[in-house]
Amino acid sequence: MLRVLRFHINDPFYNMAIDEAIAKCIGENLSPPTLRLYGWWPRAVSIGYFQEIREEVNLEFCKENNIEVVRRITGGGAVIHTEGELTYSFIVKNDGNYVPFDIEESYKVICTPIINALKRIGVNARFRPINDIEVEGRKISGSAQTRKYGAILQHGTLLLSFDYSLLSALKIKYEKLADKQLKDITKRVVSLKDLGHDISREEMAEILAEEFKKYFKLEIFYGEINEFERKLAMELINKYKSYEWNYRR
Repeated sequence: MLRVLRFHINDPFYNMAIDEAIAKCIGENLSPPTLRLYGWWPRAVSIGYFQEIREEVNLEFCKENNIEVVRRITGGGAVIHTEGELTYSFIVKNDGNYVPFDIEESYKVICTPIINALKRIGVNARFRPINDIEVEGRKISGSAQTRKYGAILQHGTLLLSFDYSLLSALKIKYEKLADKQLKDITKRVVSLKDLGHDISREEMAEILAEEFKKYFKLEIFYGEINEFERKLAMELINKYKSYEWNYRR
């Protein structure tokens, strides 16, 4: 059985705390495999576990525009989260039953139902290793992953719409785009709205849940977080709000 946590909007610190709490509880057999679908408010930049915050984030711009900054436990790069984005987390035990041990293959497996959901609404998306989903060479979804507590946690974004002016929150490293022969980051990313698809986050979340059900051949049930997860998340939220965690690098 796959538990689905329906789309819900939370602040950035709780979002990261509950993802980690679910992963720990799944690793300890206190929670079932889980697909969580959520949004962010206020807007935020999340940075990868290994990143240096001052090198990745325009902190002055974020402060001026009421954009929070939070460090993830997953790797990957800095991401800006807005009201035009649907975020997912998929968390299962790290036992090879649902997700391969191989890193790239595991990304491909988890991204496949997302690609299927996009194709279902008429968007011809494809997987680009190691952790992106693209439409005609432009990124519409990116993911990050960690293996911790005996669980695999992968979470990522799906752009339904995007305010490109907010990219100023990130310190874009243009050398990262060299292999794609692009000089302008706005030509690297695309949203569903840009492609002519106007769909709500709630509707897209339901489609994603159905496609995860089909792909993993699991019965789904719509549930809530349990008391173990809730208690742990309330403890972890202090970490995600702390200067020590967010500025540790």
